[in-house]
Amino acid sequence: MPRAVAIVIMLAVSAVVAATIATGVMLVLAPSRVQHTGPTVVVPLARGANTIIPGQPPEVLADMKILPFRLINQDARPVDETIFHGKISIIDFFFTRCPGPCPTMTTEIRRIQQELADTRVQFISFSVDAQYDGPGVLRAYAESYGADLSNWTFVTGDPAQIEAIMTQGLGFAFERDKTAPVTLSNGEQGDNILHPTHLVLVGPDRTVLALAAVGNHEHIQLLVEGARRLAK
Repeated sequence: MPRAVAIVIMLAVSAVVAATIATGVMLVLAPSRVQHTGPTVVVPLARGANTIIPGQPPEVLADMKILPFRLINQDARPVDETIFHGKISIIDFFFTRCPGPCPTMTTEIRRIQQELADTRVQFISFSVDAQYDGPGVLRAYAESYGADLSNWTFVTGDPAQIEAIMTQGLGFAFERDKTAPVTLSNGEQGDNILHPTHLVLVGPDRTVLALAAVGNHEHIQLLVEGARRLAK
């Protein structure tokens, strides 16, 4: 099995464990990234000069990239992939009625936004529940967390495009399970939406530079430090 695939599998397992312990929500990478046969080749998780988080050298993340898209933001203004051009970005995937890890992720990003206020890092949050999360809902949600919208964009729009960003571009798993309704944060019953629970550091060419599972404070801090270095 290729060395890069082995490292991705190890990274996926550690991220799943951390996210599950911290939030009770299971996250798995898309099957195309973790299916394999034969023995696993274990590669030392040495931190190289261009590695932000141990076990995530650039060659491992090389296939993960933000796909082109045409969506809208919290003010109903068009936003596309050019929002990433020339900038260092931290992104996540969430929904406003999330009963699980989303409030934790949003709170964490707000903390990071304050910590990196003296840099040019930007933040982008993609809703995975676009049918409900219209621009007005996103703006109200952002304001409830004290988000500084000068460099934090909340994105909604075509669900198929957002799902493609997650699954085809980044290799995450995503499922909207209608067979097991859950109680949402607003008290309503709704689909059980299983979505990525990572913060993702993205470079100016839309390639992924690092991943940090919510609840893994060490990795999150390394991601923040890497973003600071790169944004100077």
